[in-house]
Amino acid sequence: MARVLITGAGSGLGAALATQCMGQTAAEVTALDLAPGKPGPHWVVHDMAARDSCIWSGLAQDLRARGPFDLVILNAGINATGPFENVALDAHQAVTAVNLHGPIRLTHMLLAEELLAPHGRLVFVASLSCFTGYPGAASYAASKDGLASFARALRRPLRKSGNICVQLVCPGPMDTPHAAQHAPKGAKADRRLAPGIVAQKVLDASRSKFLIVPGFGATMAAALGRLFPQTMTRIMGRVLFQRLKARP
Repeated sequence: MARVLITGAGSGLGAALATQCMGQTAAEVTALDLAPGKPGPHWVVHDMAARDSCIWSGLAQDLRARGPFDLVILNAGINATGPFENVALDAHQAVTAVNLHGPIRLTHMLLAEELLAPHGRLVFVASLSCFTGYPGAASYAASKDGLASFARALRRPLRKSGNICVQLVCPGPMDTPHAAQHAPKGAKADRRLAPGIVAQKVLDASRSKFLIVPGFGATMAAALGRLFPQTMTRIMGRVLFQRLKARP
């Protein structure tokens, strides 16, 4: 039976990933989040922004009893939206702690403790913001760009040392509670991709594929962002930033 570790599994994409792993492959899922979610996975309560070494040592002990893992999906993420200077510094620091520093620390632990199985998969969930400017969510975009660079840097070394497949997922807007919380006023949820569709794309992805951009709309946006970065950033400013500024 495959062993799977998913961070941020309490809702949204993480919950969809856990459900599909258990339902389709009968995988043994270990789910990390701030609080236990729905029954099914083995829940480990953990804050990815934790700084205390004792907390991380406790997590390592829990994971030793559950691993090594055939599939690890680093999905946990938070956002802080609005004009950069109007968002509290603590909120920006929390974003980078959860989205970037936590995954780096957890990855280091998994490798040091040999908790990534040979021939396993290590999947980082970044964002479509890696291909275009994201006015109104600067620290989020910075954290996801950093995560993408981290994944690229690990890809070749881990493949050579343990045949571990490193992959990067860059989804666009999804219909999740987190997206609804940070969306500008008037944004329509039915235009966002269902997390179950994104989860299926991740689980079905070939090991030979590094970059996973789920959905036709996100794929087109990523391509346009590569070809016309300034134009796409201006468009994002109009459709997102101006509306975020008007939000209470």
